[in-house]
Amino acid sequence: MKNRPSSHLLLLLLLLALDALAYLAIYWAGAARGYSPSILLAARDLALFVPIFFVFVWLARRHKYAGDLTLFTVAILLFSIGQFVQYRLFTDPEYSATGRAAVRQARMAKARIQQYKNINQYYDAEKKQALFGNPNFQLQTDNPPEAVAPQYWTLGRIFTSISSLIPLVALLGFALAFAFMRRDDILLWLQRHSFLLGLITTLPFAFIAIFLSERGKSLGNTTPWEPVKVTFLLSYAGILADHYRNLSRTHWGIPPWRFVLPFLLVAALPIIPFFALQDFGQMLVFLGAYVTLYVVAVRRLPQVTIAIGLMAALLIASIFAAGIYNTVVNIFTEDAQVSSVERVKGIVSEGVPDRIKQRFYLWLHGGIAPNEEENEWWAKEAARAPGNTDEEKWYNKYAYQPSQALFGITDGRMLGAGLGKGYPESVPIADSDFIYAAIAEEMGIVGGAVIILAFIIIVIAGMRTAIEARDMFTKLIAAGITAFLGFQALVNIGGVLRMLPMTGITLPFVSHGGWSLITSFFMLGMLMAISHRNNSVGSRQSAVGSHP
Repeated sequence: MKNRPSSHLLLLLLLLALDALAYLAIYWAGAARGYSPSILLAARDLALFVPIFFVFVWLARRHKYAGDLTLFTVAILLFSIGQFVQYRLFTDPEYSATGRAAVRQARMAKARIQQYKNINQYYDAEKKQALFGNPNFQLQTDNPPEAVAPQYWTLGRIFTSISSLIPLVALLGFALAFAFMRRDDILLWLQRHSFLLGLITTLPFAFIAIFLSERGKSLGNTTPWEPVKVTFLLSYAGILADHYRNLSRTHWGIPPWRFVLPFLLVAALPIIPFFALQDFGQMLVFLGAYVTLYVVAVRRLPQVTIAIGLMAALLIASIFAAGIYNTVVNIFTEDAQVSSVERVKGIVSEGVPDRIKQRFYLWLHGGIAPNEEENEWWAKEAARAPGNTDEEKWYNKYAYQPSQALFGITDGRMLGAGLGKGYPESVPIADSDFIYAAIAEEMGIVGGAVIILAFIIIVIAGMRTAIEARDMFTKLIAAGITAFLGFQALVNIGGVLRMLPMTGITLPFVSHGGWSLITSFFMLGMLMAISHRNNSVGSRQSAVGSHP
């Protein structure tokens, strides 16, 4: 079915119909809880299928697309689920409220409306006569005094909203990536200038991330370093494509240093700002991409083992850099008699950034508050955290969000509470880092499994594209894109389910976000261009790079 556009067009039409039903269900659920989700906003989201169909027809008719269309269909499935889940969240007055007082007021208004509806439906005439003096009394539920006023979207607001522009920019990026990456001359230029491309593009983003960002956010709440994934991948793949044979020739298991040093320099460039920002999630994703690309390029077990060990050592050294430095200094000072065990404890306590300590403690202990005497990082935070006891402070500061997410996933059971009928609005940042929890709560295990299955399909299709690639450069690009999307989904979903430490990264194609969505679609366009080149009938043998 991968080469039949008509089948995928029918799937997209079916997806549009199911999306319309989802928005209708969310609207009815909101009306039942006393607020009116914007119909105009729902129409805006459904209208995004117009450019999606346009891009699909552009691929099928203009370019006679011969690759795997499953990649496009599954990505649009993930994107559409993310859109109506965000609609469900942002049209809920409790989730949209700012400040604790406003959130409390919106929550009480919804509860009061539900109480009114129950009284109208279940109180008999005798009870109504006793309470209200009228056996036919009906409490007002359409617009009671306590209800939060509906937030209507105007046409002007729709057209000027950044949330309307971002998907269009993402689709445009997809089209540009596909149009350029299918051309041999551009691929050859990128490979020849891969090292310079990595330096020119990665260094400015490193500067932005380190000096102009706060916890990885800049320009409001954006992550401007997201596009570095694309430039890093092109640079890293180009270096490996040029030197993978030289890296396979080793002496005592170590390749020649004149080939290793450019490889390590490009690998370190994105890791340094992530370490400075204490962004453990992106460090994991990039490390997974490193290993995947090296395995695909070298394909020798001793080499791969040494490379993985070297990367792990560099990662550990970067994390424990401060502690290692202090320990070395102490060896040559008055603390030279300190035992080895104490030195290791010093490395851990001084070397690991506080944010990483907090993530791992939360992963291992959940809602149990840390001991301030044994955890200096928590002693600093406890003084500023709201609450009276350590347990209250820990829960309010860190444990509330993941705990509410897990409660919601548990309540979702097999089929979920129903769209608009759960309480994902009680989870902070449910539209971004914890959107999987919102999906699992209202769509159940089935909805969560659809998300996981969709990413499994993308990974399988991406790896098949890499296997079928005609040259090492495009093979590595396809494998790298697949690794980035797969590992990012794994880290996000694993963090929400508490199988991994929560790292605060988005779910590709699904989460609310600007640069993340644009980068994901751009990488999808690159991957589909390579798939098209692999399967184009009668096309000449690629002249790009070295053949695997």
